[in-house]
Amino acid sequence: MKQILQRVSDFAYPKACWFGLVMIFGVPWSHAFFYIGLVGMLACLLASPAYYRQSITACRENSALLAILLFAYIAAGLIYTSAPIDLAIHDIKKYRKLLLIPVFLMLYRDTKWAYRVVVAYGCGALILMMPTMLDGTGLANFLSLDLSRFQNISYSPETLVYWRNHIVHGFHASMLFAICLLTAIRYRRLAWLFLAVAAICAVNILFFINGRIALITLLAVCLIMTISYISSPRLRFGLLGAIFAASIFAYQFSGKIHARIDSVAQEARVYMTDPGVKTSGGIRLNYWSTSLGMFIEAPLFGKGPGAFRENLLRLDNPLRTEPHKHAHNEYLTLLSQHGGVGLMLFLLLVRQVHLQAARQDPWLKGVVRFGLVIFLINAMTDSSLNNESEGWTFVLLACLANIRPAGADTA
Repeated sequence: MKQILQRVSDFAYPKACWFGLVMIFGVPWSHAFFYIGLVGMLACLLASPAYYRQSITACRENSALLAILLFAYIAAGLIYTSAPIDLAIHDIKKYRKLLLIPVFLMLYRDTKWAYRVVVAYGCGALILMMPTMLDGTGLANFLSLDLSRFQNISYSPETLVYWRNHIVHGFHASMLFAICLLTAIRYRRLAWLFLAVAAICAVNILFFINGRIALITLLAVCLIMTISYISSPRLRFGLLGAIFAASIFAYQFSGKIHARIDSVAQEARVYMTDPGVKTSGGIRLNYWSTSLGMFIEAPLFGKGPGAFRENLLRLDNPLRTEPHKHAHNEYLTLLSQHGGVGLMLFLLLVRQVHLQAARQDPWLKGVVRFGLVIFLINAMTDSSLNNESEGWTFVLLACLANIRPAGADTA
C-alpha cells in the first residue's frame, strides 16, 4: 500500500506545480485559467500523501507562519464582530488566500521555478494589456476587431480597459514594467526586447487607462531603479533630472495626464461641497472617513469582519447604495475591522517578505522588492490584499521571496 501511495504521489505532485503556473497565468486577467489551475493544483496535492510532510516544513517558514497568524486573527474576529454573519464571512473569505502562501512555498522550493512563476505571471499581465493596446492604438478598428464584449462592466462603453478595472489594470502593468526593466539589466543581450515590453507598459499606463495611482507607481519604479542601479553619481543625477523633466512635460502638454492628476483635487472639492456626489475620489473620501471613525471607536482589535459594510449601510450615509464591501485602502480596511493588531500583523508579514528577498540573487530580490513597493502604493487607494487579483500577486511575491537554490536548506 505504501508503495502505491508513493507512486501516485510521485505522479501527481509534479503536476501540481504546473497547475499552479496555469493559475498564476490567470491571476492578472482570467478567472477561468485561475480556477482551472487552482482546482488542479489542490487536487494534485491532495493526491500526493507522500509529500504531506513537506507542508509542515513549509508552514515553519516565517512568512508562512505570519500569513497563517494574520488569517487566524482575522477569522477570530467572527467572535466579536457586530456585523451580520454573512458580511463577516464574506470578509474572512477574502483573506483566505493567505493560507496558500505555505502551499506555494511547498511547491516552488528552488530557483528554477522562480523564472517559471515570473514568466507565467508576466505573460498573463501582457495578455491583460493587449486588448487595451489594440483599442488605444486604433489597431482594433483597423483590423475590424470587436472587443466590446470583453469590456469590464464597471466602466462606460468609452473606456479602453478590458477584463479588469483601471486600478487593477494599472497595478499589473506596473508590475510587468518593473519586471521587464530588471530583466533587461540582467540579460543584456535581450535588453532591447524587455525594454520594448517595458515601453508598452509605460504607454499603456500613461495614455490608455484612467487609473491615477498607476502614474505614481510608474514614477516610483523609475526613481528607485535609477537610485538603486546607477552607480555613477553624475549619470544618476542626470537620469533623475530627466525623469522629473519628463514628468513635468507630460503634465503640461498631455491633456489626458493633466486631467487625471487635476481630477484628484477636483473630486475632493466636490466631496467637500456635496458628499453625496459619486466620484472615484469622493467615494474614497467617504469610505476613509467611515473607516477612521470605526478605528477610533475600536483602535486595538477593530470592529470585526464585515463591519465596514454594516457602517456603510447607515441611513445617514449618502453613499449607502454603493455595492462596495471594503474601504478602498488596505491599511484602513485592516484598521477599521481588525484594529492596530491586524495592521501590525500585516506589516510584519510585509517586512518578513522584504527581508527574505535579501537572500535572493539580485534579479529575484528586485522583482520581490519592487513588487512590494507597487503593492504598498496601490494599497493606499484600493484594499489590495482584500481584493483577488492584487492579493494573489502578494502571495506570489511571498513565494518568490522564499525560493532557494536547488539543494539549499529551506527549513
